Amino acid sequence: MADQATFAAEAMQYAPQLYSGALRMTRNRSDAEDLVQETYLKGYRSYHSFTEGTNLRAWLFRIMTNTFINSYRAK
Repeated sequence: MADQATFAAEAMQYAPQLYSGALRMTRNRSDAEDLVQETYLKGYRSYHSFTEGTNLRAWLFRIMTNTFINSYRAK
């Protein structure tokens, strides 16, 4: 539970930056919001594998980029 609280406290500060990046990728507000939400969900579920000292913002952006690419391939 401590990891989940830590994730919420540290990761939410990047929401505006993630949304901006998602908007550039998707060019659609609704899709950008969905992409950010999916990014946070995947990050939350995988936070146990996050290495302390690693750039959390870059880690979240990588998750977001991979999620976008995977959804683009599926279409």
